[in-house]
Amino acid sequence: MADTNTPGSLLVGEGVFMKGSMRVPGLATIDGKLEGELTADTVHIQTNGSMNGRTTANHVKVAGSVTDTTIANKTLVIESSGLIAGSITYTDLEVKKGGSLQGSISKVGQQPQTFVPASPPAAAAPEPVVQAPPVEAPAELKAAPPANDIARKPRI
Repeated sequence: MADTNTPGSLLVGEGVFMKGSMRVPGLATIDGKLEGELTADTVHIQTNGSMNGRTTANHVKVAGSVTDTTIANKTLVIESSGLIAGSITYTDLEVKKGGSLQGSISKVGQQPQTFVPASPPAAAAPEPVVQAPPVEAPAELKAAPPANDIARKPRI
């Protein structure tokens, strides 16, 4: 990351805590902690960064954590280390493997949708057990001696 800010940008460095309402015409990079309201063209929440409050931007990229209200008028990207929670509005959404998205979520111009887990299916009634009637062996099998029966001589 560059050591200098370009005009119209904001950098909240690691270890810095800011609280308040900020309006940034360009890029807002958060590597520290920000609480309040942030409006910018582009917001990048770095791996160590966190934002708690209302975040509004055309483009939002989250590698750290964002909580409360997030409005991404164009793109919302959640990196593999990113966590975003609360009321989320976006136009285009990308969540990388490992990224986390929690709360109510809606596309720009639509009503928020809250995820509700499906209830488990009702247990099916057990199938009846049918037992076959016993089978009797044919008479010729009953009368025949076992094949290994050897005629025995009486002992003297």
